Amino acid sequence: MDSQHASSGEHPKMIGPPSPENKLQTVLEAIGKTVATIEYGEVESRGGMHAAEAVVFHFTDGTALSIEIGSNARDLSTSRDLIPPEVHTDLRPFWTHRARPHD
Repeated sequence: MDSQHASSGEHPKMIGPPSPENKLQTVLEAIGKTVATIEYGEVESRGGMHAAEAVVFHFTDGTALSIEIGSNARDLSTSRDLIPPEVHTDLRPFWTHRARPHD
């Protein structure tokens, strides 16, 4: 999704399940929980990887759901003139009115 799309208020169009599909189950475990607090910001780089952001939802039951960026920057660096720390990724939060997916 490009920045114009994100800033337009349009929601992303889901075209298939995540890969691998088990990531969906991880996120679905948040349904019905109550959010106590949220952390959001830049995260410490790990082992020469790209700069990134993450969001952590802390729930009132003591659990937390972290959403971090994954990429193939390291894989691309082996075949292109690219150094992973030169790549920057971020999360683009925005609210929209959106119908729930059909069960």
